[in-house]
Amino acid sequence: MASTALEGLPYAGLRAFCRAIAGATEDARVVELEGVTAAVIPAAPDRSVANSVMYDSAEALERALARLGPIYEEAGVRAWTVWAPQGDGDGAAVLERAGHTLDGVPAAMAMELGGLDRTSPPGIAIDTNPEMVELGRLNDRAYEFEGDQFARALAARPPGLHAYLARLDGIPAACVAAIDQGTDCGIYFVATAPEARGRGLATELMARALADGRERGCRTTSLQATKMGYPIYARLGYRDLGTLQMWERRIT
Repeated sequence: MASTALEGLPYAGLRAFCRAIAGATEDARVVELEGVTAAVIPAAPDRSVANSVMYDSAEALERALARLGPIYEEAGVRAWTVWAPQGDGDGAAVLERAGHTLDGVPAAMAMELGGLDRTSPPGIAIDTNPEMVELGRLNDRAYEFEGDQFARALAARPPGLHAYLARLDGIPAACVAAIDQGTDCGIYFVATAPEARGRGLATELMARALADGRERGCRTTSLQATKMGYPIYARLGYRDLGTLQMWERRIT
């Protein structure tokens, strides 16, 4: 499969992410406007990545922004982010004019699953039915977020989310989640506790998640990579398809 056929997958998968995380707490919701999907997560008011927005066009985004601000404010959310796809200068310009600040440029990565040939070694026990709060706590710790907002935001497993957890001496050490968007297996919430890094746990959890995704009928996989996770994904075979942009609006 050519890179051009994979390019839109990391961004398109964010719609499934928004819908999934909005199903993890009772007071959360997904807002669907014309051409725009937004997750509103009051349990994580300062986590802009939890309160994510994606859009189909710059025109749709511009129409929606005036409505989204009051929605987040009424929900008590103090930070939310709009993801702009690779090369969308028009959307970035709309966001900059609206007062959003460029906060991150994760890599858009994807690959085909047909050639995947990796199984987890027998020494690694993988829990495929962990408590979602365990994934939240690991993400709070791994990314050095103050408080436990991700733990609160992931109070329950939303429909369609597949979770994977590895423990060391009974203590949660690494996690991965997968959310399908059509026949694409999106990877999210990858985290490893600081004291457990360097053991290949995230790599093995990813391998299991991708193998399961292929069994479900997924033909591709995509993700949005941080600098920390990028080498792991590249070793697994993910292709770098450019950068996404995260435009944050934060109330101080």
